[in-house]
Amino acid sequence: MTDDASPTAGGPSWASLASADPRTVASFYRAVLGWAVTETDGRLIASAAGTPVADIAVADEIPGWLIHFDVDDLGTALTAVSDAAGAVLTSADGGWAETAVVSDPNGTRVALRAPATQHSKRPAHGTLAWGELITDDVDTSAAFYREAFGWGLTEPRGPLGRREWQTHGRSFSGLLPRPPAMPAETSAYWDVYFAVDDIEAAATGATEHGGIRLMPPTPIEIGTIAVFLDPAGAVFTLVQLPTEEAVA
Repeated sequence: MTDDASPTAGGPSWASLASADPRTVASFYRAVLGWAVTETDGRLIASAAGTPVADIAVADEIPGWLIHFDVDDLGTALTAVSDAAGAVLTSADGGWAETAVVSDPNGTRVALRAPATQHSKRPAHGTLAWGELITDDVDTSAAFYREAFGWGLTEPRGPLGRREWQTHGRSFSGLLPRPPAMPAETSAYWDVYFAVDDIEAAATGATEHGGIRLMPPTPIEIGTIAVFLDPAGAVFTLVQLPTEEAVA
């Protein structure tokens, strides 16, 4: 599938957290990211800057964060996933959008969401800013997402060989070969990055409210990141993006 024909319209648009303790982790993210949390149909819905960004529910299968990417047409996208040797795991109307959970040929889960939404130029504090596929098989991953969605990849950069997924020349997420420090028993996964205005303050708040720091604030190609486990054990990343002045 070519880039112009891609059913994927933009970057990550939503994140779902399966947790053994939804209310405790909702309080944690409220403190760290400033989320407003409401309950709808048994799910906790989190909003940042007045916009719904995530949902939290009791873990019924695999605990952790599940990133969602926008697609223009869910049926077309699911056909493309199957044609590219991926698997469709579930499909449902989530109330706010049609969604489906799929896996790539390496077994890494990712969700697709329609209809597509508009993405702001710069993510606000507390919103989903970026995703990163951490994988053991870069070649298979690159081939699948290119064939299924038309995503391109930049060349490796930095000491860990990070690359960026792109559509129409715009980077929207990353790919990272499994880093040496990542435990061998940890499966490949899509990481979620939440934007913060002040990485040092947010990182301090995360530890003060029961998070476990896996990586201190560290500059990478897109900004400064810090990686944590939330109080129920889900991995997530905070990112402070460069200011518009610095980008310019």
